[in-house]
Amino acid sequence: MTRLVIANRGEIARRILRAARERGYDVAVVSTPEDGDAQVRLEADAVLEVSSFLASDEIVAVSQGWGANLLHPGYGFLSENAAFAAAVEAAGIAFVGPTSANMQAMGGKESAKAFARQCGVPTLEALLSHELAHSGPEAWGLELEARGIVAPFLVKASGGGGGRGMRVVGRAQDLPDAVRRASEEALASFGDGTVFIERYLVAPRHIEIQVFGDGQGGGIFLGERECSLQRRHQKVLEEAPSSVVNASLREAMGRAALALVRATRYRGAGTVEFLLDDAGRFFFLEMNTRLQVEHPVTELVFGVDLVQGQFDLAEGHWPGSWPDPSVFAVPQPRGVALEARILAEDPRQGFLPTPGPLTIYREPKGPHIRVDSGVAEGGRVNDRFDSMIAKLIVWGEDRTQAWTRLAEALEGFVILGCTTNLPFLLALARHPEVRAGRMSTDWIGTHLTALTAPLLPPELDAFLRSEPFRSALSNALRGLGKPRHEVAARFAALAHPELRVGGASPGPFRLAITDSSGAFSLQHPTLASSPLQGFACRLSEGGLHVAIGGEIYRLALPQGISPEGDGTSDGTVRAPMAGKVLEILIREGDSVETAQLLFILESMKMQMEIRAPRPGKVLAVHVTVNQILGGPEAMASLS
Repeated sequence: MTRLVIANRGEIARRILRAARERGYDVAVVSTPEDGDAQVRLEADAVLEVSSFLASDEIVAVSQGWGANLLHPGYGFLSENAAFAAAVEAAGIAFVGPTSANMQAMGGKESAKAFARQCGVPTLEALLSHELAHSGPEAWGLELEARGIVAPFLVKASGGGGGRGMRVVGRAQDLPDAVRRASEEALASFGDGTVFIERYLVAPRHIEIQVFGDGQGGGIFLGERECSLQRRHQKVLEEAPSSVVNASLREAMGRAALALVRATRYRGAGTVEFLLDDAGRFFFLEMNTRLQVEHPVTELVFGVDLVQGQFDLAEGHWPGSWPDPSVFAVPQPRGVALEARILAEDPRQGFLPTPGPLTIYREPKGPHIRVDSGVAEGGRVNDRFDSMIAKLIVWGEDRTQAWTRLAEALEGFVILGCTTNLPFLLALARHPEVRAGRMSTDWIGTHLTALTAPLLPPELDAFLRSEPFRSALSNALRGLGKPRHEVAARFAALAHPELRVGGASPGPFRLAITDSSGAFSLQHPTLASSPLQGFACRLSEGGLHVAIGGEIYRLALPQGISPEGDGTSDGTVRAPMAGKVLEILIREGDSVETAQLLFILESMKMQMEIRAPRPGKVLAVHVTVNQILGGPEAMASLS
């Protein structure tokens, strides 16, 4: 019997588990005490508990003790750690991924640049980490100028991905601080704080090529993915194939990517990423020596299963139905696939991470709709890890059908309890420029106001925030679980004379609870046709959470009872969420100005800057360095 260990968590662990079940493997999942309520722990045959997902020695030891034949690292954590891959194979366990030599050559962004240059692939000029260390911060600006690298600059982690350990810097004098912070963030996320500086292209397109090598110098490429819709260098929504890549450009990028596969004798799944400028020139960005978050869109347009292909290669043979790796061929995509990343974050509050409970969780269903998730209703988004909840993937015969299907599926995706980016994604999916394929890596940033605007008409939006609606909904939720006629009777007894529930009597609005899960139906004068369907729940900290018409509301309880605010009106500076205090930049008695940096907080593997909401004097500092905060706790008091 083949025994597989999955050294990861969340949606990718569950996706690998499903593929392993199809092959009849026994499966153990690596986990930690702080992730003890993870859904995948309930589904695996065994749980191998370690102190951290970065504890490589522990993971190898428990895997060997369990009798593992294979270990799949997923993505993130140790998936691109060459020493870990070597240790796994030294323990007699096949590593489901590239070799440690592949990772040493291509997993680091700096070494990958060198290989790309040797292979004739165009690259961006950079000041590498060893050069940063040799010259010293005071000379960095001159070194960059000498190489023709002008502002803005990009400070980038050499290892890892997902936008962590990256900073865009507008002035050379700001580089030392940016390098330090990027290095700290990269070390916390990937265990490697190495960073470098390169030329920053302001508005390119981000195109990546999926490759799969046989480990002998042969390999195939499976088209491209458009990953230009990003915020803070993190991908938000991906598309395959790209709307701007024609057959000749696809061939050129595929040949460039496979040149790296040949030079490194690359084994298994990998992704070669390029930046594409307005003139159609592409530049090597990096190679991800692992499975990508967005791999499902490639699977849907090329009819492959990349995880099964990884397993085939780990078992010693090339996937039988795939093209010959010794023959170059340009693949032909079928239809269009899209992937939206459902995250616990609030785009209307600067993409603030929002971990919390999943009180209501409803995935959309239907033809050509796929959801890869790591959670279930009643679970939570853990503040100790990243903000990914699920990936929504759809396929259509063409772009129009695919984007329409994505918008409909997003509107039907309901998550209440913690705030998510669902309304933001729906605004993206509906935007005419996105649907027309006009996008770049800075497109979201320049359209943020439109993307975070309310989705519903102003009159309906105002009504949903009004006292009558909040009162009606609050009372309806109190009646859940009782016979329907009692719920209706409760509404009939409400003081507000304009409320009608469930009956045919005319009135300004009608609200009906349709089942005990929090589903409701709303008829309002602005809705000329059929009623809107929604979901609602009570929040543990007070207030109501409502999903309706693709929009999501956090509403104060009726009679003016609101959830706890941020405390800024009384001079209290609060943490925006749970996290660890990394730095304290003020002392009692200091005078501060509006927007002055006060604290650095680490949450969900990201560093967050806490700034002064107004001028004042620091009356007290309530936290210490390395203190773990459980939520929006007071950090300082200002006069």
